[in-house]
Amino acid sequence: MAISIWGGEQQDGSSAVRALTESALLAAITVLLMFAGNFLPLAGMFLVLMWPVPVMLVILRHGIRYGLMTVAVTVVLGATFLGLLHAVFTGVTVVGFIGVIFGVGLRAGWDAPTLVGAASVVVAISFLMIIALSAPLLGVNIIETVRTSLQEGFEMAVDTYISHGLIDPEDAEQTEQQMQQAVELVDLLFPALFLMSAAVYALWTFLITRWFLPRLGYEVPVLPPFATWKAPVWLALVFLASFMLEMLWGQQAGPYWLDLARNVFFIVNMVYLVCGAALLYFFLQRYLRLRWVAAAACFFVAMQSFGALLLPLAAILDSGLDFRDRVGSQSA
Repeated sequence: MAISIWGGEQQDGSSAVRALTESALLAAITVLLMFAGNFLPLAGMFLVLMWPVPVMLVILRHGIRYGLMTVAVTVVLGATFLGLLHAVFTGVTVVGFIGVIFGVGLRAGWDAPTLVGAASVVVAISFLMIIALSAPLLGVNIIETVRTSLQEGFEMAVDTYISHGLIDPEDAEQTEQQMQQAVELVDLLFPALFLMSAAVYALWTFLITRWFLPRLGYEVPVLPPFATWKAPVWLALVFLASFMLEMLWGQQAGPYWLDLARNVFFIVNMVYLVCGAALLYFFLQRYLRLRWVAAAACFFVAMQSFGALLLPLAAILDSGLDFRDRVGSQSA
């Protein structure tokens, strides 16, 4: 039987009162999590991922209508304890957008990849809203702040290395130039890093949801095993197009489409790197029989320069040749 996403089922008076009471209670819990996440340095990193969970519970139990009411109550209560702007930023963007999309997806029965993908888009939109609104409302340019922090951090690192004798003072200028190039690279690839951070946050939120909600009796889909992750065939065309643009016009400066191609190439290459690590993990766990050893070996290889070259290449070939099926057919 299909379940209404909006929660429009006929309810009697007691059911409506119970839904409102639970929504208000979970909104209060959300505010407590927001308050603790802002003032507890270590536990706050974990609590931030828990913020959207109460909204998910309301949507799963009573529908999106009550979930939106919970977000509104959360913003009002948060404004009392955390300030209006902070409550709007975190309540609407993090708690609201992410909690609603996860709640709707779980209620509608989406599979895990669809849920994480949709959440990644919503997280990117919420982050973009925070960046866009922080300048006119708070007078803070987040992008410029991040760039300045990176620059100052690199300068402090150079000074620390010199003071401890880790690098020769004569080589300090060359090191500073390399770090400056790193800052410029981060500035160039900011859109790609932005999207990747949104995907990572969505994935971590999904894992927290997958850990927490089944304990309350709710079903959460399972991600495919890491060893089975494989890039789609069409991604090779995107990779080839962005690579050719970089090779032909990479020396030019200024065209926005070239910067876009570089960001696309970076994202696609990272996808292939992850899929290549999954392929390596498939073979290692097949022969080593110890998952933690296979995982540690994959991480070590992926962090090496040769791994960054070979793993994407293996993932590209695997998307067309499907090495896993070939090995399974030979074993059979």
